[in-house]
Formats: sequence, structure tokens, C-alpha cells
Amino acid sequence: MVNNEKVRLMTKLAVYEKEEGREDMRTSNYFRSDYVRHEIIKTILITTVGFLLLLSLVILANLNAIIDNVLKMNYPVVGWTILGAYLILVVFYAVLTGIIYRIRYMYSHGRLARYYRILSRVRRIEEREERQRDEEEEWGE
Repeated sequence: MVNNEKVRLMTKLAVYEKEEGREDMRTSNYFRSDYVRHEIIKTILITTVGFLLLLSLVILANLNAIIDNVLKMNYPVVGWTILGAYLILVVFYAVLTGIIYRIRYMYSHGRLARYYRILSRVRRIEEREERQRDEEEEWGE
């Protein structure tokens, strides 16, 4: 006989595992601070690469003006301006990443807690069914 409650719960578990479960399981391998730090480091690396690409495009676009003014440019001011823009960009994205991934971790942990509660309900149902089968076999002899 099919237990409708068990089927319904197992369907919920399967849908969760297929959609959000993989990411949540991967997230659960980390402490929150380690998870957020890992994502911030990835963001800093990606931001650095993006900034260098953007800087190279700006330099290439203005190459004629740069070559014309090569002797007139104030290199320390240009360097500090580029460094300042880079630092502002990196700090902004690092803070934003920290906030976003703390929130994602919190929601992920909540979904995992719900998953494990449903999983324990399925186990209790299976144990109850096992006891009933054992009792039926005992009475059937």
C-alpha cells in the first residue's frame, strides 16, 4: 500500500535536491565566515581582471592623446587616480559581495534545516511502516 504522505514528502525532497539542493549542500561544507571570505576573494580577483581589461581598453582608445602628451603628463597623479579608482571599485564590490553572500548563506542554511526535518519525517514514516510489517509477519505465522 502506498503511503501518500511519504510520497508527497519524498517528492518535495527530490524537487529541492534537483533545484537548490546542490548549491545548498556545497554551501553547508563551509562555515559562514569561510564561505563569505571565499566569495569575496573570488570577487576581488574577477574585479581586478575586469578593471585591468577596462583600463587597457581606455588606454588603447586614447593612445593618440597619450602619445601626444607623453612628456606633459603628471604620472604620479595619473597613477594615484588609477589606483584610487581601482580601490574604490574593489572595496565597493567586496562589501556588496559580503552582504549578498551572508544573506545567501543564511537562506541556504534555513532551506537545509527544512530539508533535514522533512528527511527525518520520512525516516520516521519508514520506521513505522517497518514496525507494522514486522507485526503483520509476527501475527501471520
